Amino acid sequence: MVNKTFNTSIVNLAELQKYSFTIPTYQRPYVWGDEQIEKLLGDFYKSFQHNRAEEYYIGTILTKENGKEAELIDGQQRFTTLWLTAFVFSRNNKNSDIEKFLVNSDSTLKMNFEIRTEVEDYFKTLLEKDKDEDIKVIESSEIVKFPYLKNIAKALVTINGIIQSIADEDLKDFGDYIYTKVQLIKNTTPQKIDLNKLFSTINSAGVQLEQTDIVKANLLKCIDEKVLHSKIWEACENTSNFFERNVRNSFPNTNWARVDLTKFNEFDKATFLFEDLNQTLDSNATQSLFTIESLRHYKYEPYIESKNVIMDEKRESDEVYCRSIITFGQLLLHTYRLHLRIEKKPDFEGTFHVNRLIEIFKELENRKDPDEIKRFFKLLWKVRFLFDKYVIKWITDLDTKTEYLELVNINKNAENNYSRSKYVKKSNSLILQSILYFTGDYLRQFWLTTYLGYLLSFHNDFDPTSELHLKHLEKFDNDLSLCKTLSDKTASLQLLDSAIDVTFDFKEYLKSDKGTKFQHYWFQKLEYVLWKNWPFAKTIEFENYRATSRNSIEHIYPQNPENPAKNPPLPNKDLHCFGNLVLLSVSQNSEYSNKSVDEKRSMFKNKTNGYDSLKSYYILQQNSNWTDTEIGQHQNSMVDILDAHYVNN
Repeated sequence: MVNKTFNTSIVNLAELQKYSFTIPTYQRPYVWGDEQIEKLLGDFYKSFQHNRAEEYYIGTILTKENGKEAELIDGQQRFTTLWLTAFVFSRNNKNSDIEKFLVNSDSTLKMNFEIRTEVEDYFKTLLEKDKDEDIKVIESSEIVKFPYLKNIAKALVTINGIIQSIADEDLKDFGDYIYTKVQLIKNTTPQKIDLNKLFSTINSAGVQLEQTDIVKANLLKCIDEKVLHSKIWEACENTSNFFERNVRNSFPNTNWARVDLTKFNEFDKATFLFEDLNQTLDSNATQSLFTIESLRHYKYEPYIESKNVIMDEKRESDEVYCRSIITFGQLLLHTYRLHLRIEKKPDFEGTFHVNRLIEIFKELENRKDPDEIKRFFKLLWKVRFLFDKYVIKWITDLDTKTEYLELVNINKNAENNYSRSKYVKKSNSLILQSILYFTGDYLRQFWLTTYLGYLLSFHNDFDPTSELHLKHLEKFDNDLSLCKTLSDKTASLQLLDSAIDVTFDFKEYLKSDKGTKFQHYWFQKLEYVLWKNWPFAKTIEFENYRATSRNSIEHIYPQNPENPAKNPPLPNKDLHCFGNLVLLSVSQNSEYSNKSVDEKRSMFKNKTNGYDSLKSYYILQQNSNWTDTEIGQHQNSMVDILDAHYVNN
């Protein structure tokens, strides 16, 4: 009889060292970008800081094995990222254990590619590079020849930027931690199995239960009016659509002519109707749906709009579509923290992570207080409304198919339909929120706890670009950036009720020569302050400027000049100081590379689609020379501008 059993084991990278992995033909190319990489490595580092002795689980891989040869059926994106991370560690001369993951015991490459031999060749080339050679590989001929290598090359620079930002004394231990404490669940297939069919099945399978589904079921079993509260949850959980659209789908029998914008702020079951009032809302039949097991199989009937909410084709084509900056699980955790504050209960213990949703919400379930659970559902509705109204979202430009962060306005027309539109001009609130998003922990975004908590009490103007809201957001950001005695989690909640310690001397910090070790936050924050107080002509390049993900610190005066005779090296105190540095995207950094300041200035002035960074403008547009004198003057000027921002708030 053929063995059809899958073997499952929990392994770390050290235990995977005995295998040589092959990426099969049906695997797609590497596609991870900054967001996924920063989430993964950021999560590792948070766990490392919290408890270095504790294992951290990152999910599953699926393999088919033949002795020491393993075919990687599922999990290639993470696996490739881990290999690139090991390579970056190898370049930092820390002799960390993770470097062992690069090659097998016979010195052959740990990962082989069945059809993408150029990827394999590229990896081998990386291993042959001199350790002193800069990681700037975007412009290489191989990347141009094989465009899908670009994501790998970009990932390499992103990972390098992240690792460079970690304190030197932590690097070896952090690499060892990834190698021994990061755990994967390894599922191994039976020998006789059609791998192409299996892979196809994996990718076309139905939606699996997530932790949010289980939390929902656990809470609903504690209360009556299960259907009503399930509908509230449904209206909140799809974060890739606007709240009012979700509400229309979940409560189709609402009389929308009587609902203005202020009605969305609080849930009122007399206003928002999901069934005909003549029907029983919580019959025994519908009550029985809300168990974990039934959620696996139950699907709601396709939504059919009632006559007062039918949208014609033109309206649909004009709609703005969105993607949230956080997941629904993250929104649940922010909401629960605010719920605990309102209920005068302490914050939940431990890390803020969606992998802990069931564990964290168990305490609410265990209190066995139906009224408290209902209050949480009502608060979730309110927080979701505020989140949609006042917080940035990813919006797709229908012409270019490019996503941008935007604040979006909501309007109601004569037909009682709601529509969303982008603000014509970029606001200070948009730029500041964008920078907080890009510099915050992608998995947590603690600034949202503080901002949403504030908005629960102060949101009557319904204007996300309000100067009042901006002032508070600036104050929250300033205080959190100067507090080093509390964790971000603790400080973000405490700030709503009392002052926090703000004694960090950022001026002294920015006058050091940390080079690529400078926290990216300070470059991005400076961008916001320069944007807000721009003293120059607001040209088309300025109007096109956007706060974006930037992960690569560039030396304006080059570290390794192409012509040392003409551009002699600077002392480290000038070369690696804040004044000589800007934060750019990976591709922008690679464009400039080790070119002279004059060449960089010419390249900067010839760009028409927007400034690389506003700090770059001050350096390259406002200075004809760039010596240690100008570097020092620029640094003092930038620190003074930041200091004025803190003093005025």
